[in-house]
Amino acid sequence: MAWHGICEEASSSEESRAFIMPNPLLSRLAAALLTTLPLVSSACAAKAPEAAARNAWAIMADRDVDFAIQWFKGHSILAVYPDPAAFSRTLDKARRQANDDLRHVDSFEGYRQTLKHFFAVFDDAHAYVSIRLTQTSFKWPGFLANYQGHRFLVAQSEVASLPDGTEITSCDGVPMADWAERIAPYERIIPGLGSTRARAAPLIFRDADSPFVSRPVHCLIGGKTVELDWRSISSGEMTQVTTRMQPKLDDGVSVSSFGDNGAWVRLGNFSPANRKQSDEFEALYKMAPALRDKSVIVFDVRGNGGGPYEWFMGVLRSLYGPEDVDYYARARMQISPVYRISKGKELDPAPPETGADAPSKAPLDGLPDDGSEDRLLDAAKARGASFIHLPNRHDVPRPSSAPASLVHARVIVLTDYGCGSACIGFVDELKRIPGVTQVGTETFVDSRTGTAVAARLPSGNGSISVPSMTRDGRERNDNEPQKPAMEFEGDIGDTAAAQAWVRDVVLAKPAR
Repeated sequence: MAWHGICEEASSSEESRAFIMPNPLLSRLAAALLTTLPLVSSACAAKAPEAAARNAWAIMADRDVDFAIQWFKGHSILAVYPDPAAFSRTLDKARRQANDDLRHVDSFEGYRQTLKHFFAVFDDAHAYVSIRLTQTSFKWPGFLANYQGHRFLVAQSEVASLPDGTEITSCDGVPMADWAERIAPYERIIPGLGSTRARAAPLIFRDADSPFVSRPVHCLIGGKTVELDWRSISSGEMTQVTTRMQPKLDDGVSVSSFGDNGAWVRLGNFSPANRKQSDEFEALYKMAPALRDKSVIVFDVRGNGGGPYEWFMGVLRSLYGPEDVDYYARARMQISPVYRISKGKELDPAPPETGADAPSKAPLDGLPDDGSEDRLLDAAKARGASFIHLPNRHDVPRPSSAPASLVHARVIVLTDYGCGSACIGFVDELKRIPGVTQVGTETFVDSRTGTAVAARLPSGNGSISVPSMTRDGRERNDNEPQKPAMEFEGDIGDTAAAQAWVRDVVLAKPAR
């Protein structure tokens, strides 16, 4: 059974929050509520549909939370292993929190943040809600914030006196890092990390009348107190602003020259979706031996959200050779996978490409599938088991001694806050090989869980996902990032700036 390491990362395109796509259930709930209202004057009657719609958001949130709890119980590995009683208490805590939040829900934003807040209780990147509805407009003070170099900076400013790059120290007397932590739970952002501040920063100055987090009134910016002038901005305009601030990185796989005799290896995904992307991996596998005598190899994994381990292990094996990899890169071999056995039907994933455009099969990493997993699963189902320990097919014998390295290049891996799930697994394995240095920013985080299974919400507003397996024995702790030896304090999304920094600063220091 393949280990899928892909975690959800909310993006502005997924939840740009424009108000509001028509929802049949909302209309039915509003109508039902209206029929229960007593006769009122014409002035009050004009307000009744608005009140009914607000109540409908709370009803939908309540039903969606109930459904999520049942989906956790029926499909999450944590509901049955390793400590069902402790997980039951976590579910109860999440339900109580939702009950408190529901008292404040009178809008789409309250509905959305209640669901996000519910999933935040689990602190698990593989447990999440994806909402399809969007909002037509927001309020903003004419600028957003970006987090880089441990500072919050003005970004995309339309205020002449506040140029981009000006440091924002605090708002309403509260340090900006604390504002990020205040917002994080209502956006299902895992707290206490560099990635927390990076993900929350653009949201501090974007408001949709949250019932839970009040927007700032005045801020200390560039050493001066600034009264914020909040004004409306359309969803489309906000999307343009955030896209300019955080442009999407290339998700392909490629090799380009770097410096006099170096190679820049872009690894934008570990989950090829079509033949073009899998062909890019195949081309890299063939090219990798020729990179061994380069002066430097930079693996650029910024923004890589993960995928099956086999694709990244193919990269390592083709570059270092199987003996070197089998001796050093053994983090995944310490893992004992445990899977949930569920009876319910999961949400069908997006249909894979078929025919000529289907991605090729991932390279083998470990022992081939001989059908034993299916037999073990069938036997476990027959005896009514709720989970099963499966053998680790990645585990292969370790060579008796360290082989001579085939790679003479200096090897660097460039990470950012968007490197998540199996991308962190790649860094786990790569850093076990001598001579590898991580630079950039710390990665995102994940827990030992994985392989999320999804279901549509009863409201029709989106879907939820929960983890169906866990990895006993994993060396890295839950929600622990991989941290760089050298930290980039500029815009990590700016490829030209990152390359210049690696060339002029990182390579100027001797390899460890």
